[in-house]
Amino acid sequence: MKDERNTIPMTALLMLIKGNKILLLRRFNTGYEDGKYCFPGGHIEKGESIHKAMIRESKEEIGIDIDDKALKLVHICNRKVGDNAYVDFIFECKEWKGEVTIIEKDKSDELRWFDLDNLPDNVIPFMKEVFKNTKKMYIPYGWEEL
Repeated sequence: MKDERNTIPMTALLMLIKGNKILLLRRFNTGYEDGKYCFPGGHIEKGESIHKAMIRESKEEIGIDIDDKALKLVHICNRKVGDNAYVDFIFECKEWKGEVTIIEKDKSDELRWFDLDNLPDNVIPFMKEVFKNTKKMYIPYGWEEL
């Protein structure tokens, strides 16, 4: 039996920070974790760098322009989702141009700034792990052997 190479979907996610607040959007009508808050972001397209994906997703989801130099990679999350896995590249950004707004109104129904010390309970579970492990670059999630 020939070993199959793993093709893992990757996402670029944004921790947009203003003072002691973080921007979260609430998922709506997507079929995945609807009604829960999450970081803006999305899938990295074939042949796209993670930085370019983060810049593109920021514009597509929340209408802001980010300079590549303003992005700081702060976490890599390797999470198990059913029989599959994802790798999430989570960036912090404190400088951008434009007003944050919901662009994809068919996928998000709320966009709010939350105090980092008072986050809502209904955050996507793996993102709660990110908040709990702020000092770790690598965050595994959902793997039973860990």
